[in-house]
Amino acid sequence: MTFISCKLEKYPLILSAEIPDSLRLVIERIQSYSYAELYEEKDIQGISLEDSLITVFDAIEKEKNSLDTSYCYFFMSIVMGIAVQPTIKTYLPRETITGNIFQYLFRDWIYSQHNYQPNFNVSFQDYQNYLGQYQALDEAVDVFENMLQVLESIKTREAILNILDDCFQGYAIFPGSQGRRELFDWWLLDVVPSVFCGRLPKNIHTLKGVGKMTQHITKIRDYFFKVVGNNQSQGNTNLEKQDLLLRFLASDK
Repeated sequence: MTFISCKLEKYPLILSAEIPDSLRLVIERIQSYSYAELYEEKDIQGISLEDSLITVFDAIEKEKNSLDTSYCYFFMSIVMGIAVQPTIKTYLPRETITGNIFQYLFRDWIYSQHNYQPNFNVSFQDYQNYLGQYQALDEAVDVFENMLQVLESIKTREAILNILDDCFQGYAIFPGSQGRRELFDWWLLDVVPSVFCGRLPKNIHTLKGVGKMTQHITKIRDYFFKVVGNNQSQGNTNLEKQDLLLRFLASDK
């Protein structure tokens, strides 16, 4: 099995003109720190990675009401799921659970009742023989299991922190210590401002390195349209959320 690493190009803060100055300043300050958790050895200032993540979350929540904050975290979980899905596919190329989880999340987000069609299997129970053998697979699965918690308001922040821990300090996106800082900077400079604005990030970081989001988003859109097609006869559609999600998934164009 071959894992490809790739350094993220140095680029300015994405959408910096469209995010509040307070959030931009927090992002720039957080980027200026070095983190032992990311295997950096120089100028460590005693600031933990988790504390910096929480500072970013606090800055987001200061600028948005609770509803808009929940939208932002939902979009962030989708992006991290897109980044992690190739890891699971590397070990379980025929699995369908990740696609089911995306559809489950889209369905629960758009529709307000629970008489959905179809019922999705969102458990990795059938793959127990593979779990526990590979750290990367276990942590990638944990990302998707935490994605299911993001819709529950009392668990949202904890779930996002768990997802980011699996990615930044774990092997959910790629193994080894190299490239951890580049991965974090991608999240901080591209993902955070993009989801704050309800958009996809310009780039996506997977186990194969950094690529354009356009290379990965088509199948995610297909999940969305399957959900809408299967539930279009229901009268409980949240049209605002449906429109927000559609615009989010189309925003790489």
